[in-house]
Amino acid sequence: MDRREFLKTTQALLATIFGSSFFSIEELDAMETSENKPDLIWIHAMSCDGCSTSFLNAEIPLVDILSRFVNIVFHPTVMAAEGRLSMEILKKYEDTQNDLILIVEGAIPSKELPHACMMGEEFIRDTIVNTARKASLAIAAGTCASFLGICDMKGMHIDAVSLKKCLEEESVDTPVVNLPACPLKPNHLLYTLFYYIKNRKTPPVDLMHRPLRFFGNTVHERCVYYNDFQEKIFAKRIGDRGCLFKLGCQGPVTKCDCIKSGNDYDKYNCIKSGHPCIGCASENFPRNILFKRADDERKLEKYKDFKRI
Repeated sequence: MDRREFLKTTQALLATIFGSSFFSIEELDAMETSENKPDLIWIHAMSCDGCSTSFLNAEIPLVDILSRFVNIVFHPTVMAAEGRLSMEILKKYEDTQNDLILIVEGAIPSKELPHACMMGEEFIRDTIVNTARKASLAIAAGTCASFLGICDMKGMHIDAVSLKKCLEEESVDTPVVNLPACPLKPNHLLYTLFYYIKNRKTPPVDLMHRPLRFFGNTVHERCVYYNDFQEKIFAKRIGDRGCLFKLGCQGPVTKCDCIKSGNDYDKYNCIKSGHPCIGCASENFPRNILFKRADDERKLEKYKDFKRI
């Protein structure tokens, strides 16, 4: 693929994410050749690395596209450096004057338990805070970094905080954009980064610092079974036709664009697979009870594999 074709492909990809031709070929050309590209540091805190995997496994090689428009300085999964050499890279950027974007994946240990997560010989909390002080934008990638997610579920004896709360506790005023979902949706990240690269400010966000473009509506409002809900046609068990609300669907209380069609990232989701929404982008994920207890104990026994209490 020659350079012109690459820019056209990138423009088409961004058009599906932004919903319009937000970037012209000329703008993308200028952004790619600019000497003032922002630097990007991606840090894994208390996470399973699923958000990185989601981004790297996208059908289109997004990391290749992204690397043309930002300088990917640090990413534990894709970088060649390791050990002390990799930590020296982070140390160098504590004094940088460059435009810096910080992405954090996973929850962050509290002040009282900093040793719960370390990188090299450093507390991950200190590394994140020191980097954030120099950053012009901080992005919480995934539900764990945004709202704690799995790291705060019942039975987890881990004292953790979100990226937003961590920076507030350390009096760091770097703006934070939350991109909850388990795992992160690649188009959410691309939108946030490219919006910032073009405008040098965060996209419009709601009160929970989520981009309004993706988190302005509930999953329920856009659901393929919404008409069934209005007609009171409810599925009684997994695989039945009808709205999945009575099977514990979290769509009515979860804001995300999972159902909305229009690009490759929306092909696969819980509801289109015949399963209730588990609310993975919700600030309340994971809930202790995700599925409604069946009234008929015989049915409960028959479908016990679908029940989670």
